[in-house]
Amino acid sequence: MPDLPASPGVYVFVDAYGHPLYVGKSVNLRRRVRGYFYSGGPSNERLAEMLRIARGVEAHPTGSDLEARLVEAERILGQRPPYNKALKRRGAGWYLELHWNEPFPRLRVVRRPRRAGARYVGPFWSRQLPERIRRLVEKVFRLRNCAEPVRPDLGRSPCMQFDMGLCSAPCARRVGLNAYRRQAGAAGRLLVDREFAWDLMDRFTAARDAASERLEFERAAEAQLRLDWLEELENLRFALEPEVEPHSWLIVLPGVDDTHRTLQPVARGQVLRRRRVTWVDGVWQEAVEDACYAVRVAELRAPVVLSPRESVPSAMVGRWLEEGGADGHAIDLTRLDADDAIARLRRLAS
Repeated sequence: MPDLPASPGVYVFVDAYGHPLYVGKSVNLRRRVRGYFYSGGPSNERLAEMLRIARGVEAHPTGSDLEARLVEAERILGQRPPYNKALKRRGAGWYLELHWNEPFPRLRVVRRPRRAGARYVGPFWSRQLPERIRRLVEKVFRLRNCAEPVRPDLGRSPCMQFDMGLCSAPCARRVGLNAYRRQAGAAGRLLVDREFAWDLMDRFTAARDAASERLEFERAAEAQLRLDWLEELENLRFALEPEVEPHSWLIVLPGVDDTHRTLQPVARGQVLRRRRVTWVDGVWQEAVEDACYAVRVAELRAPVVLSPRESVPSAMVGRWLEEGGADGHAIDLTRLDADDAIARLRRLAS
């Protein structure tokens, strides 16, 4: 076993050919790796099997726990070692898609963003949750869920969804093109705008109470049903909220020693390539300028939604920011430029 440092970092168990079997991270590499061989070893049979196959362990020290998390995620997603389960699934995901270029849009659950002119919410790590959200939104706004193209025909009989009050039946011309697109637009807004959801709940509450006063109990029950669906959707709101605010950051983390730092740029939630910098005058200022420039370029190309692979480090950085950014400094480049960032770092160093 190599002489491992008692510092944060990533360790990689490899087989006889140097192929990665398992990637892990720890705030103390020495203690964590030794724990696999002492105190009875791993209780998990999968990891015990991995140790029987492993012929070596590599250590990659970092200066901070956040950098270790990011390196671990990159290696697991990129190398897909066979004994890692966590994170490997995050290389793919599911999205809610509202294809606005269709005359009569409908919600779909898709594997990846794929169409120009479509709106996306996600990613979700399983199909079950976005399917549940899709059904609720369809019922609230009476959107169609049929797969075939809509060709409005006044002589066509609506399906059972219309009879149950769950579809406005554009196929049978029971709703016009513009009115249906307003329904679809409201559905798309509901997925991303919490205040709009609250406003809708107030409207349905008022409609229910007014119908009850007029003794129109069927209308009151219909309004209550939509209220119930909205409340259920609000209970799932955590899955619709972005895990990281789409700001741009320059994060400065400790290096592996006192003379180095790690610069982690983030462009609208997208985590860019890190750079380890020698922290001496003239060198770090130029590196900060380069990192800020990389952020501005990436902002121009920023995707509407992150891919599943991009969303993993984005969520890690988001949690780190929410927890107070321990062991590092986060500079909000949404409001500052490179000169401001350099000035702020000078003040922090003094």
